[in-house]
Amino acid sequence: MFCTLICCMDGRFIHLLNEYIRNNYNYKYVDTITDAGPVNKIIHEDYLKSVEDKVVLISVNKHKSDHIFIAGHSDCAGCPIDDKTQKNYIIQSFRKKYILIYHTKL
Repeated sequence: MFCTLICCMDGRFIHLLNEYIRNNYNYKYVDTITDAGPVNKIIHEDYLKSVEDKVVLISVNKHKSDHIFIAGHSDCAGCPIDDKTQKNYIIQSFRKKYILIYHTKL
């Protein structure tokens, strides 16, 4: 019923990601954790631990979220890098622990 999404705070695509996950993975609710350019933080900082302790565990323990998604996008102000590098960061984030990689071009 619940899943967790960690993605950029950019309002241009959050609704698209939520809709995509609900429609393609049959979740009714998507707990959405936003930050500016989180894929950059996931691979370069101890970001996962701080987010997990504060927010992800609430989603998992209270809402019984059974999947965690990570998403990024082109033209990201919080992670201002080229598309190829952004996609590579998403893949690296996936390898750390998450289950879906998604890149949207704006």
